[in-house]
Amino acid sequence: MKKYTLLLLTAATLAGCGDKNGTSRPANYLTGNDFDQLDGWIGDTPQPSLTKEKAHSAPYSAHVGPGIEFSNGFIGTLGKLSPTRLTQLKVKGWVYVPAGPVTASIVTQLVDPAATDGKPAMWEALPLDKAVKKRNEWVEVEKTLTLPANAGSNFKLYMYLWSGGSQNVAYLDDVQILRP
Repeated sequence: MKKYTLLLLTAATLAGCGDKNGTSRPANYLTGNDFDQLDGWIGDTPQPSLTKEKAHSAPYSAHVGPGIEFSNGFIGTLGKLSPTRLTQLKVKGWVYVPAGPVTASIVTQLVDPAATDGKPAMWEALPLDKAVKKRNEWVEVEKTLTLPANAGSNFKLYMYLWSGGSQNVAYLDDVQILRP
């Protein structure tokens, strides 16, 4: 439950943000964010994961590392992402990992609001240490996820960067959630 509370405190919804340059979106696009539109929209509470240190599309990205366990991310119901039932999702983003080991992952989880055990219906991680072969440069990563058969439109979807206790920083920018 602590993870959910921390995530809710630091997460900012991706819907309605990004695409500031008027670029076309792929036909399978559900939502995305470049983190550049959050400044001024997330209130006066500092968002420690929002940074100008590195960015794939300037000026902002999200990051995790020592002292920052979770990044800003997406929180929304499946029904708000798509009017039709989703059986799979593709999560894409640009990551920057400096030299050295990193235990950070892009996490996608699905929570059934009716579940009483506190366990997510799905929890999938894309470990950056394995996904990023080139260090000190922006690399595009993606993962296709199969949703549980019982995933209803009221299930909450969370997508964020998690430090996993990493002592090194990892950055995330230009994320998209797509229909595969």
